[in-house]
Amino acid sequence: MGNFHLISQIENYKYLSTELLMMMFFWVAFIGRGYCYYCPLGTVLSLLSKFSGQRIITNQSECIKCNRCNIACPRSIDIKSRAQNGKTVINLRCVGCGHCVDICPTKTLKYTTKFLNWVQEN
Repeated sequence: MGNFHLISQIENYKYLSTELLMMMFFWVAFIGRGYCYYCPLGTVLSLLSKFSGQRIITNQSECIKCNRCNIACPRSIDIKSRAQNGKTVINLRCVGCGHCVDICPTKTLKYTTKFLNWVQEN
């Protein structure tokens, strides 16, 4: 009888851990780095981006609506809709990786901060 209880507990832990791993896999696969919303590092980077005046300027040229910026963004920010209207992207989820800027074929996007603006002025 003692072995049955032990084996039952091991099976429960194995089942729960497998289920949690599969749930995390599907969460990441279908939502796209959803865990970043709850990570303390993501929160700190968001606050730093707010204080540094981080933004993506979208009026450098004409947006051709290719959607490459949205696909390249690891934080799933909708950059294309802002670029179509020429509006600046200011989002707390943005960590300043620059993937969207690098992949834009028309060079519509430009990454900037308060510091970078100050350096360009002086």
